[in-house]
Amino acid sequence: MSDGPFGVLWRVCLSFLALIGASFFFPETAAAQSTPFEFEARQTFPLADRVNGSFLEDVNGDGFADILSLVGEPGVDAVMYTQLGDGAGGFDAPLSQPLTVGFPWSVAVGDFNEDGNVDAIVSDLLNANLSYLTGNGDGTFTPDLRLFPGWSGGNPQVLARDVDEDGHIDLVGPNFFGSQLLISWGTGIDDPILAFEQATVIPVSGFPMSIDVADLDLDGDLDLCCGFNSGSGGGVAVSLATGARTFDTEVREIGGMPGAHWSTRAIDIDGGGPEIVSVGEGDGFLGIFPLVAGIPQFPTTIPISPNARHLDAADIDLDGNIDIVVRDTFSGVYEVLRGLGGFSFVNELQITDDPDSFCPIFLQDLDSDGRVDLFSANYDEPTSSLHRNITPVGTPFRRGDVNLDGSTNVADAIFHLAYLFSGGVTPGCLDSADINDDGGINISDAITLLESLFGGGATIPAPTGNCDVDPTPDTLECDTTNGTCP
Repeated sequence: MSDGPFGVLWRVCLSFLALIGASFFFPETAAAQSTPFEFEARQTFPLADRVNGSFLEDVNGDGFADILSLVGEPGVDAVMYTQLGDGAGGFDAPLSQPLTVGFPWSVAVGDFNEDGNVDAIVSDLLNANLSYLTGNGDGTFTPDLRLFPGWSGGNPQVLARDVDEDGHIDLVGPNFFGSQLLISWGTGIDDPILAFEQATVIPVSGFPMSIDVADLDLDGDLDLCCGFNSGSGGGVAVSLATGARTFDTEVREIGGMPGAHWSTRAIDIDGGGPEIVSVGEGDGFLGIFPLVAGIPQFPTTIPISPNARHLDAADIDLDGNIDIVVRDTFSGVYEVLRGLGGFSFVNELQITDDPDSFCPIFLQDLDSDGRVDLFSANYDEPTSSLHRNITPVGTPFRRGDVNLDGSTNVADAIFHLAYLFSGGVTPGCLDSADINDDGGINISDAITLLESLFGGGATIPAPTGNCDVDPTPDTLECDTTNGTCP
């Protein structure tokens, strides 16, 4: 064999093997380690008055989320403020749009009149009044008259969904005082009288505060789920679609959660179809209600603040598991729950720099970096807040485990040198082969590894021992870890 770099180091490796025997080939004890969640300190967007809720929608068609903030209560004029987003986490100064409702609480956004621009419908918490706003395509709106036959309220939440999948957007909401779920069927006709057909009214057994639309029984039709207030016993219920614009009698599950369910969502937590996820304000629990043929079962509960009201869910660190955030209405603190797979969660992080607030929260990518950010409004301040997600993301790996056998030893140096100089197998995780973390793979990596193992050299840069993502940006990829980093 030649005395080139490979030949010299190859003999060095063989000498080391003779000296150290097989003991170095036993794997190190290693465990997968999740990258801690990280969010920047809040960035605020001031408004003129107390905010009942801020919502994220693209209202000018540029592909970036904009902020719609609802202001108004007895003694305060009702206004919707629009702040256009730039896709980089910035938002323009607010544009005001007067509303005809007195206590605006929720907004449904969709192209109801099918002119290519999204419109908005704002609900009133205390009565059945609705403000219909025709979108102009540039983020501004024009108030229009619309009749909603059979609609009633108040409506703590409204959604824009094509429930019957006829190509026309419908309006969905709970009628709190009437103990009903409502669907106002859109026609797509740009006409005050003909825009919506007679609403379908579904009686329920309590006072509904929240609603969602999803195919709960996986039969291809969209169903309804809702959450109830504490005065009527709390818990959640479903009403399954049975045909064209018809729905079955509700099935309710309180599940030891009699609190106020302001936030009830249909979310696929475990990859096997949707579950109902709900916060019971006053209960101190987040409930995950499994569904059997669309019917809610007794929930798995996760302890949270008893003052939590709203939730949102997304994969915050891009590890393939759904994570959940809830917010305390009294302190404003966000609790970030890490998903461990299935229905297992751990309360990992609290974000404490926002004031008290009862407003909905959103996990959405607002700065176009591929990670969902945390957004909500603050009633008393009055502002909206953005916490940018800066959690490192990528494939967890162990630097130095070049041959991906779960250990770091001289065999990795041999594998590395064979790849560089004798046509050996390409490492499945190039990040693991970048021993000195300089963003490239060359002989200096093998030297660094040997010095670390036997020459008292510098410590190999993280991650070592436990698996983690690469803390240093580079162009190297990690296609596989052969199961050594779960």
